[in-house]
Amino acid sequence: MSVQVEMTVAGAGSQHLYGPETLEEVAQHSLIITEAFNEDGINPFEIVFKTVATTPEDIYQICLAAIADETCAGVITWMHTFSPAKMWIHGLTDLRKPLLHLHTQFNRDIPWDSIDMDFRVLLYSV
Repeated sequence: MSVQVEMTVAGAGSQHLYGPETLEEVAQHSLIITEAFNEDGINPFEIVFKTVATTPEDIYQICLAAIADETCAGVITWMHTFSPAKMWIHGLTDLRKPLLHLHTQFNRDIPWDSIDMDFRVLLYSV
C-alpha cells in the first residue's frame, strides 16, 4: 500500500488588522507559492496550502492537524509582513514535525523607485 505524503503550507502568518481584502490577497499569494513548489518537479511529494493563520489558535490548530496527519511530512510557513512571534509559541512548542520557514517577501524584486505603504502592508515580509 502506498501512502501519499504531503507538506502542509500553513500559509502566511498575518493579523486581522490588515483587513479582509489584504488577507484574501495574502491567501492568493500563498496559493501561488504552493503551486510553484508543486510545479518545479523537485519535491518528492505534494505541498498543500491550508490557510492564512491570523491568531494563536489558528496556528495551534494547524500544528495539531499536522501532528495528527500521518501523511503530513512537515509544515512550511512564511510571514506576511508583521506576524508577532509570540503568536507562534504555543503551536510550535507542540509541533513534532519538520518546520520550514521561508524568510522572503512574496515577489522577487523590490520596487525601490515606487515603494510605498501599500507595498509594505501587502508584500513586505519580516
